[in-house]
Amino acid sequence: MLRLVLEEITSHVKSMDIDDDARILMEKYLREASKVFICGFGESELVGKAFASRLSEIRRDVFVISETIVPEINEGNILIAISGSGETEPTLSITKKAADIGAKIISITSFRDSPLAQISDVVIEIPGRIKAKTKNYIERRVSGEYEPLTPFGALFEISTMIYLEGIIAELANKEVNL
Repeated sequence: MLRLVLEEITSHVKSMDIDDDARILMEKYLREASKVFICGFGESELVGKAFASRLSEIRRDVFVISETIVPEINEGNILIAISGSGETEPTLSITKKAADIGAKIISITSFRDSPLAQISDVVIEIPGRIKAKTKNYIERRVSGEYEPLTPFGALFEISTMIYLEGIIAELANKEVNL
């Protein structure tokens, strides 16, 4: 089973179609923002925290929304919202509020037509999630609703982590070459 899962993940990552326009815009926003905020729920939050750690290593002022001490988000800041379904609460409500304030919104989701994507300035589409029977994250976890072979949306989270590592490499490389 382990080899099968590894093959599925490897094949999935190799087949990802990268939207270069969205990637370039994301990098531009990350270079220009005074502050970067990241939100997600469940495993998406963990991916976001790892990305926040990497951003801090390349000297970005970055905050994870769920942490204890977080400044207010303002116009000109960026919010990166991570949700495989694009429908996860509280990610969606936080993103709506940040958009109302005037922050630039970068969403990372499997569904370009999701509510999260619809309120975003940039949509990074990472395949890997399936349409859930219920929108409620907790209900899905308690009822045992998972994707085959890579449960809990692992294809989305692993692919997002790899994509974000690529973003860090791009940003770090451009800084070195300035």
